[in-house]
Amino acid sequence: MSYNPNAVIELGDTHSRDSFGRMRVSTPLGLFDSQFTYDLQPLLFDQVISGTNITIAHDSTNRNALLTFAATPTGGKAIMQSFAFHRYQPGKAMAINISFNFIASVASTLKFVGYSDGINGIEFQNDGTNNQFVIYSGTTNGNQTTTQANWNLDKLNGTGPSGLTLDITKAQILVMDFQALYTGRVRVGFDIGGSVIYVHQFNHSNLIIHPYIQSANLPVRAGMTCTGTVSTTMKFTCCTVISEGGEEHPGAYEYSQTVFGASTGASTNTDAHIMSIRPRATFNSIVNRTQIAMLEVNIIATSTGNVTWTLCVGQAITGTTTFNNVNATYSGVEYNTAGTISGSPTIKIDSGFLSSSNQSKGSSQMNFTNRYPITLDSGIISGTPAARPNGTVSLIAQSDTANTSLNVSMKWVEIR
Repeated sequence: MSYNPNAVIELGDTHSRDSFGRMRVSTPLGLFDSQFTYDLQPLLFDQVISGTNITIAHDSTNRNALLTFAATPTGGKAIMQSFAFHRYQPGKAMAINISFNFIASVASTLKFVGYSDGINGIEFQNDGTNNQFVIYSGTTNGNQTTTQANWNLDKLNGTGPSGLTLDITKAQILVMDFQALYTGRVRVGFDIGGSVIYVHQFNHSNLIIHPYIQSANLPVRAGMTCTGTVSTTMKFTCCTVISEGGEEHPGAYEYSQTVFGASTGASTNTDAHIMSIRPRATFNSIVNRTQIAMLEVNIIATSTGNVTWTLCVGQAITGTTTFNNVNATYSGVEYNTAGTISGSPTIKIDSGFLSSSNQSKGSSQMNFTNRYPITLDSGIISGTPAARPNGTVSLIAQSDTANTSLNVSMKWVEIR
């Protein structure tokens, strides 16, 4: 059968249906997207470099990330991984598209792109010899690797249904969709000429004993590692993560934390730390990848002063930096109301004013919508994901009167 990029997709065509067999709809819910128009999106992606002669640079001409090994010895890593682990909704199909260019197949080098943290997930790879799809799994089911010669839908070697040959020296659009339910089907392929060509499917239902993956809440990542001295490059261009089957926002657990009598400090018109929240390192002894989103802040001044407050991410705190669990059993967040701020925050999300006198007390409330991921770091180098400054939300405040007293509450949601 010859390939026709202008062919009309019939309603019964498998390409027009999601991983659960439902007709694809025109209003899928976008969970995450990224393009590198202006920079490498450092607020969204962890840039991991391990080894020598390695760079991850923004190509301002081609508007993508350029990962480079320049005579890099064994053990080198150049990886970009989203801080956010994107939420899978059971019963909803997940679709991931990633554009990239491996540029060349190089001995002793593994190049990869996918929806994965390297422990669980789905990746397209070139290991220097083979193109392959891998399902990483931390379950008893274990990892699954299928090389191009064994793809079961279209080997993209010129003899398959599409008649096309895959050329990894050219820019590609990786297409993946899957049923999780931890026992479902995974389809992988490429978008070529405006048509999706699925090249392989991993089937699990009625075939396996254990879940094929521990978690479908995963990041997008792209990168290279090497097992010898290597000089090579690859490009990471754009990506999107979509929940299919119509728009339906998942339910979330709501939490709040209050502090009474917080002080703006003895120094007037100088910011003081009021409260910070961040993810706990683990939840029920498992690495905490809970999605956390701020909802609102409520502030009331209980003594005299004109107060300016700021909600920010990336504010360094010194002194008493111990964080306490919001709820040791049910919440994945910890908080701190002590310590002294150091330097300026990375981002000021929002700010406001309130005034209080002997005759009246001021109050302020603000709702928030922002894209900043409140997460741990990737843990790729250390092996143990940990809190990071830009994954911490802090409320700071100052007053024109010394030691103005504030009552504050911060409210957020947790999705897991």
